[in-house]
Amino acid sequence: MNHILYAPYRCRDCKHRFFKFSKTFKLSLTAILGLLACVGFFATIYLLSKPDSIIAAPPIAHEIKPSRTFVLEKAKQGRADDQYAAGLMYLPGGDFTVNYQEALKWFDLAAKQGHAGAEFNLGLLYQNGHGVLQDFTAAAQWIEKAAHKGYPEAQHHLGKLYKTGEGVQRDLTQAYVWFNLASAQGYQPSISGRNNVANLMSAAEVLKAQTLSRNFKLTLPNRGEDKKLADNVEKHIQKDTPERSAKQPSQLDNEFNKNVSK
Repeated sequence: MNHILYAPYRCRDCKHRFFKFSKTFKLSLTAILGLLACVGFFATIYLLSKPDSIIAAPPIAHEIKPSRTFVLEKAKQGRADDQYAAGLMYLPGGDFTVNYQEALKWFDLAAKQGHAGAEFNLGLLYQNGHGVLQDFTAAAQWIEKAAHKGYPEAQHHLGKLYKTGEGVQRDLTQAYVWFNLASAQGYQPSISGRNNVANLMSAAEVLKAQTLSRNFKLTLPNRGEDKKLADNVEKHIQKDTPERSAKQPSQLDNEFNKNVSK
């Protein structure tokens, strides 16, 4: 240890022995001091750049913001739009902890008043078995109510149900009709859905589905907002719907006339 920390020396004249710090010790000490200086420098920079910490009160368990309380209080007054908004708050992405039973309760109250959005979401809860026993028939019934009011997402979803036969009897013509109605409102997923169904149908069936689409009449509810939605959808339903890309219009007419003559 003496040779690591100290170097031995002896005087040439008096032969006295003494020690001095060794070069190894001096280098080690210099390196340690330099490292400490670097650490202190970067620590100072970090502390100066760190934002001031804000002392906040600890969160209260089950705390409800005033805006949430306001929505629930309005929903309890019985207005369908407020009940629908309360139901959305209990779904994933809402302001409350996910609670499908609470969402079902509010959607059910709003749906019984004819709210299209509540009817559609209630149907989805029945279809997926969230907050209620899974029931494909009930799901299709609620979704169809919303679709008849012109709710594009419900129309698209109903088209998928008719295509697969889930909760309803499989009917490609009805699937095409509902996809077509949703497409007329600019709902993009329904365009590909309609084209896929058309590839499974004959030309006569496609023409029949297009005729049904043109003659379709929405269910006009008494509620002002849903009635406005239905009126706007009526304006968007196109008289001339797109033909199948696989066949020309003249070919479709010829095939349709042949089937009619038979």
